Amino acid sequence: MSGRRPAGRGDADEGAAQFEPPSIASGGLEALLFRATELVSLVLMVVFTARLLGPSGRGLYALASLSIGLCQVPFSSVWVANAVELARKRATPRELFGVSMVVALCGGTLTCLVALAISPLLGDRWWVLALPSLVTPFVLLRAYQEGLWTALGHVRAVNVLRLGRATLPFLFITPPLLAGATARTSIVVWELAFVVLAVTAYFRLRAFIGRPRVPRDLPIYRRVVTYGLTLSGFRIVEVLNERNGLIALAVFSTNAAVGVFSIAVAATDVLLLSTEALALSTFRRIGSDAPEDSHALTVRTIRHCILLAAVASLFVTPVAYLTIPWILGPGFGDVPLLLLLLLPNVLCVAAITPLYTFFQVQAEKPVTMFRVTGAALVASVTLNIALVPQWGARGAAVAASLGGIVAAVVAFRAFAAGSQTRLRELRPGRQELRDYVLLVASLRRRT
Repeated sequence: MSGRRPAGRGDADEGAAQFEPPSIASGGLEALLFRATELVSLVLMVVFTARLLGPSGRGLYALASLSIGLCQVPFSSVWVANAVELARKRATPRELFGVSMVVALCGGTLTCLVALAISPLLGDRWWVLALPSLVTPFVLLRAYQEGLWTALGHVRAVNVLRLGRATLPFLFITPPLLAGATARTSIVVWELAFVVLAVTAYFRLRAFIGRPRVPRDLPIYRRVVTYGLTLSGFRIVEVLNERNGLIALAVFSTNAAVGVFSIAVAATDVLLLSTEALALSTFRRIGSDAPEDSHALTVRTIRHCILLAAVASLFVTPVAYLTIPWILGPGFGDVPLLLLLLLPNVLCVAAITPLYTFFQVQAEKPVTMFRVTGAALVASVTLNIALVPQWGARGAAVAASLGGIVAAVVAFRAFAAGSQTRLRELRPGRQELRDYVLLVASLRRRT
């Protein structure tokens, strides 16, 4: 960890408040370097699970991953509520640390109980929901701790956590896979990585801001949970929007089809790593700057996100066509075509990502993002029902891209209404290229 560390427990909050985050350029570059390392872990995870489990086993793994994502969604956005509390100076980092622990335990346990009650409805697949749900409190705690680091502007700490989130699951699932264990056994071992990550993250955050202070007054819990649940309404829709293709394939097709499509979705996640790095670097300023400055920075970030996603697509797509069928083995031949069909959605998600911060933290209007993701969900679900039974995974890819376009249109109209931004202002140009030239020149001078 880098940055200013508190001199003692008593002044930990002061130390956290005095921490000076890096510049957007430096923070973005550092995040990008971490993303490169994270990329290696993600690629290895895809290769190992696909090669050693096959399409059907990879499909079960994808559904278990989806279950973890869905189980954390109801209370996941409490971290944004924490960021708002910190930005408005209504609570200290140590108090929010304590609030996070209470909400993670209570909210995670409640979600787990609901998941266990629902899981028998899945028949033979009951365990892909029931078993992952058991680690929900730990998954939430890790997300809240990452959120506190983000709100404090400590980019490196966030990057370390995200790197651990990508690396530890791979390290845990690899031994049982190499030993020839079943998909269920491998997934159970894989889940333990989330417990280890949350516990490790707890001690890292405690070392920086001090021991968590659990507030006794109810208003702070009411504020963060109420606002968090409001945001989670949008997050539920967002996650379903991103992964409803997997659900449609699970309903209308086979585990193998789910597995093949999940590989293409994982590839799109790789394309968005640089976008996430930049969004992380600008999160603090978009959320806390004056409205006019926040508008301008949001537009600039959107342009860079589109450019980075486009460049990544130009590189990754040809590589996928040349290597994926050979590396992953039989049964995954459709992955390159699916990736190509998903590219419009990649560019739309890249453009929308900075708007999440603006609407949730700066404008405090989460309902706007709910409308955005809701419109996309309605479009993609309708298209999935129409296309997946006939076209399988290809239909799911087309549905995702059309849904992404709908989301981008609705999001831009909402943003433009308050900022008077014109569509052409979002198009990357020479200025963005000049920014990277200057960044490279600056790095050369430092070395």
